[in-house]
Amino acid sequence: MNSSYDPHYGHPHPYGTPQPAHGGPPLRGPHPAAAYGTGSAAYWHASQDDRTVSLLTHLGALFVSVLVPLIVFLLKKDDAPFVREQSRQSLNLQIMLFLAGIASSLLMFAGIGFVLLPLVVVTGWVFQIIAAVRASQGEVFRMPLVPDLVK
Repeated sequence: MNSSYDPHYGHPHPYGTPQPAHGGPPLRGPHPAAAYGTGSAAYWHASQDDRTVSLLTHLGALFVSVLVPLIVFLLKKDDAPFVREQSRQSLNLQIMLFLAGIASSLLMFAGIGFVLLPLVVVTGWVFQIIAAVRASQGEVFRMPLVPDLVK
């Protein structure tokens, strides 16, 4: 038996990537460039429920930081490719904001942190709001300047 077999998604995928039974995009990347940005809704074919969960994930991250994207990622990572990618993007952003916040706080002793910390916070809010709007449209916003810490 192939080690990539997943009973939730049917038959094993020849490359080891679990595929959803409905024939949508793979659960785990790498996804092509068409999976991100304007027009990416055609790649994901997200249901209204998936769009709503993704929207709430991004909005929840604005208020509760890393906790909401982490919970959604852990609960939905094996069920819905669209929600998995949205929560993964949000989680990566929140981790980077946390690390940038620590660095900015430490730089306050040098005087530059007083400018840098608000800039980090506002940039995070902007990215999270853009991602929420795109999620409601069925598209995925790839967070700029954010490495894939969670894969």
